[in-house]
Amino acid sequence: MTPDPAHLSAALHALRRHLRDWPVTGAICLSDQAAAQPTDLPDVPPPFPLPDHAPTRRHHEWRAGRRCAAHALHLLGHPHALRPLPRAPGGHPEWPAGTHGSLSHAGGLTVAAATRAPQRVGLDLEPLPGPAPDPRLWRHVLTESTFKALWPLRPHPLDPAHFRVPPPPAAPQGVAEVHVRGWPGPLQVRWVHTHGFLLALTLLPAPLEAP
Repeated sequence: MTPDPAHLSAALHALRRHLRDWPVTGAICLSDQAAAQPTDLPDVPPPFPLPDHAPTRRHHEWRAGRRCAAHALHLLGHPHALRPLPRAPGGHPEWPAGTHGSLSHAGGLTVAAATRAPQRVGLDLEPLPGPAPDPRLWRHVLTESTFKALWPLRPHPLDPAHFRVPPPPAAPQGVAEVHVRGWPGPLQVRWVHTHGFLLALTLLPAPLEAP
């Protein structure tokens, strides 16, 4: 089903307002991936390394992700922000030296964050099937956010059993402590659910030594 543009626009602006209050040394942006050329973000020149036969939706996700990443790096002051991010061997974006970033897209929106090293950031975004996240979706989003921030400092495949996530609270936003097996101390995950989306961000203040 095609996302409703008015709903996506409302969600985009609501999430942006929340994200401005989060202590991220960098920038976060959202983009409507349903549009081939979002108008509120700087363009990123081609080529985009996707085959022509890839689904249109995948091309839109790729373009929106690279646009959001470029915008985040631009606001961070990186001199080569508008160059397309190369693709690492594992398939994830390869962020420029001296920076770390994260991308997520779901339900017609794309979000990206960039920080200066030694900070590290992980993001996850998912649409909500109801007015609040159910325990399964809540756990998935917080686990993905934490895993992205730790990778590859903790070079283990994603195993949800290694992550201990508190139950979802009644509040629409807050900070949750996530415990990861074999990792010293809990990790703080900032989260918000609004306008049909749940967004979580994990920020590591420094690249800890892998246990």
